[in-house]
Amino acid sequence: GVGNLKTSMANCCRPVPGEPIIGFITQGRGVTVHRQDCSNILQLRLDEPQRIIEVEWGERAQTRYPVTIEIQAWDRYGLLRDVTGLLGNEKVNVLAVNTLTDTDEGIARLRITLEVDGLESLGRLFSRIQQLPNVTEVRRLRNADPDQHVRKGGA
Repeated sequence: GVGNLKTSMANCCRPVPGEPIIGFITQGRGVTVHRQDCSNILQLRLDEPQRIIEVEWGERAQTRYPVTIEIQAWDRYGLLRDVTGLLGNEKVNVLAVNTLTDTDEGIARLRITLEVDGLESLGRLFSRIQQLPNVTEVRRLRNADPDQHVRKGGA
């Protein structure tokens, strides 16, 4: 926390320990902690600079932080099994999974919201996922809502 103020992690950018952070004093809800490169906080710095406060990660930081990643790979049998098996072996808690395969191009996209304890473990996880056969890209989605699902056509 910031002194005796209540703090919460911003849902827009979902900061994790190790990333540069900044605080925004909310009305009635204490301080919301954002990544310094969050598009929302960049705008708030311009609109309401008096409500921006310097913050840093404390010793007793929250243990798990939600992060949404996207994995792109050439589609193959067992791809999802291999990814979820790796996450299980790494003892990563998965909050949401969404898969979308473009059968014409043979490309699979897996969007996964998972919990990590910091930037270091996220980097380690990225390295392991990139070693899986057919994986072409692993990236963290910025300002991603874990409840959003990728849709193609239809209602």
